[in-house]
Amino acid sequence: MDIASHLEKLKRFEHARGKLDPLTEFEMWYWMSLCGGTSAINAALHGAKLTGDGDYFSTQSVDVYMHGGKHDQAASWKPTFMWDVDLIHIHMPEISKPLTPKLKQAYQAMQVLEDLRDPCVRGDKKVTKKIVRDVERAYSSALALCQEVIDESAARSKPAARATSKVARLTPARAAGKKTITRKR
Repeated sequence: MDIASHLEKLKRFEHARGKLDPLTEFEMWYWMSLCGGTSAINAALHGAKLTGDGDYFSTQSVDVYMHGGKHDQAASWKPTFMWDVDLIHIHMPEISKPLTPKLKQAYQAMQVLEDLRDPCVRGDKKVTKKIVRDVERAYSSALALCQEVIDESAARSKPAARATSKVARLTPARAAGKKTITRKR
């Protein structure tokens, strides 16, 4: 996948996330946050040239990617071992190049979400307003940092790439100053 593809996925996660109540529909809201944040991280890693983009997609097995297929023919995709490409979770897989300072911070923010997965989604820890605030704060921070990395990358690139980057923003709702954490029913 490439930056634009990750940003398009993030847009869909953000849309679904915005329809959910984080307290009463925490599991779905959380997964949209985790998946959206991971899409943002992947876009920023591509922007920083720390991972390669291309016509592949990750599986749930570390280092195994589906590659070389035709989009309308599922059977044409073949499993391939690949490194320094898209993550399925932060640190999964590890990448061989050192992270930039902003990406380190984005990883730290996403680690908050990763640390809450097992107790809150797979376990029976009671979801509180504080947990929702912690997820929202970490998610927003990760997205903002990733957007900075993408913007810096675009500023260093050719004019055509800069124009493309301006169209694909990580958080359209946030850019307009709107909150997306809760929806009143």
